[in-house]
Amino acid sequence: MAYINANDLMRFQNKIIDETEENIEQLNSYCKSSEQMIEKYLHYCPEIKEYTKRIKSDGGNLLELGTMPISEVTSVFIDDVESDVSLYSFETEKPYLQKSDFSNFQKGSIYTITFTAGYTTEDFPEIIKTTALQIASLFWESSGGNLAVSSTTYADTGSRVFNNFTADRFLKQLDMYKIELV
Repeated sequence: MAYINANDLMRFQNKIIDETEENIEQLNSYCKSSEQMIEKYLHYCPEIKEYTKRIKSDGGNLLELGTMPISEVTSVFIDDVESDVSLYSFETEKPYLQKSDFSNFQKGSIYTITFTAGYTTEDFPEIIKTTALQIASLFWESSGGNLAVSSTTYADTGSRVFNNFTADRFLKQLDMYKIELV
């Protein structure tokens, strides 16, 4: 599932193009590239999907699942032996699994956790969509070769041309959703 597409991008840019298959494919490519940049920046995919992760416990009281928001844990296996899912809990907006009684996980054991995480169509953050559209717009505009070109003329020394093609200024607005890697 893509959370932005060519039609969204055209509306966002307030541009109408000849909707040939080739043009739509190109715009969808910009959208996909933008989503990939966001996924890399956040360190997880914000779209809802099911995951199965194998994690070796360090004996602490949290297991890092590496994505959020967590909506459901469907199975937990400890060293390939099924465990009761009701023994575990999570906070939806945190990327961690914990034991419901707050005890520590078994050090050295391999936990295999199947869970669902990510935002649904109904609760997908608008700031992530808007940021994706801003970045896709950068790709679209750069295809014309004149993105963020500005120049200044100085009376005694001539002119200077400045180029600024960076998505960083848009990605920073997603910091509240970012998982910091340790």
